[in-house]
Amino acid sequence: MFINEQPVKSVLIFSNGELIGDGMMKLPFIKALPEAFPNAEITWLAGRHATIFKTALSPIVSPYIHNVIDQTGFGDKWTHIWQNPWKILLPKEGFDVILDTEKKAIPPFMLRRIPHKLYISAAYRWAFSDRKPKQPYQKPLLLVDRLMDLLNVATNRSIKPIYGVEVPAEWKEHAAYLLKDYLGNKKIVLLAPGAGGRFKCWPLENFVELAQKLKEQGIQPMFILGPAEPEWQADIEKHIPDAIFPLQKTDKKSIFLTIALAQLADVNVANDGGVGHILASSNQSTISMWGPTDPLKSTPNGEKVIVVKSQDFGGDQMSKIPTQAIYEQVISLLQNQEPRPQYLAQL
Repeated sequence: MFINEQPVKSVLIFSNGELIGDGMMKLPFIKALPEAFPNAEITWLAGRHATIFKTALSPIVSPYIHNVIDQTGFGDKWTHIWQNPWKILLPKEGFDVILDTEKKAIPPFMLRRIPHKLYISAAYRWAFSDRKPKQPYQKPLLLVDRLMDLLNVATNRSIKPIYGVEVPAEWKEHAAYLLKDYLGNKKIVLLAPGAGGRFKCWPLENFVELAQKLKEQGIQPMFILGPAEPEWQADIEKHIPDAIFPLQKTDKKSIFLTIALAQLADVNVANDGGVGHILASSNQSTISMWGPTDPLKSTPNGEKVIVVKSQDFGGDQMSKIPTQAIYEQVISLLQNQEPRPQYLAQL
């Protein structure tokens, strides 16, 4: 990309911070950055909150984002407009392009004070943006589509999101090692009962009931438990003594390991939450259950995501989703399963 016949060398992207689910939803946008800005240095500034791009997702985004700055409170106060805190926070005195991914009132006034050649923002119907989309413009519902619009407007091109996560061989091998007693012997269904908020969780007893029904069909249940859910293991084992808990069997931790386990599973079942987005990125069949939140805005990125909404069963509580409905969906996916990825056949 060129501005005034000069190549873009530096890009600043502003956000309000990312939890794991937010970060996973933004990955297709992040992976498209090199196409939009070849050879440019990318700085990600998470203003109000911390960003998972500096911690758990750092191994995935590091090829695309060169500097990550977070927990700054940047853009939180009106005084930031004239105090210029960016002079202390940012590694550069200016940027060729600034992309504002948020819709708050303060950032447009503040970010435009940073020296730049091109400022792009959809805030207030693109009122502050140096370039605007063609009219009539319909704002997309899905987050990744809204982010891609920023790239398309900035570059005057049609750039496509890039889906999927490439898992390094070492994590594929470790996942296969953890499941060596089951691969090739049984179908495996990965169950992820956790979520960032418990109101997003399908009842644990429903997951247990689903696992029991699968066991009756000779299908092996595998549970992924997060750091906030270790006490669930004992509850699950009371009912399913031979359930698999792969993350509890290893000291090696990485988001790549969770994705590799999801790729090895025949079907994944998860709540609306960060782990659900991680499992969906495996591009393996993933049932994504939704209750009080809107899947139209935050559907996980993946090639084989099946959304199940509690509203289809009479309410917005996760408990409205019947175990039988998820069981039947799992069995249908297993019966119509496509051939496994080539590398899995070689493990």
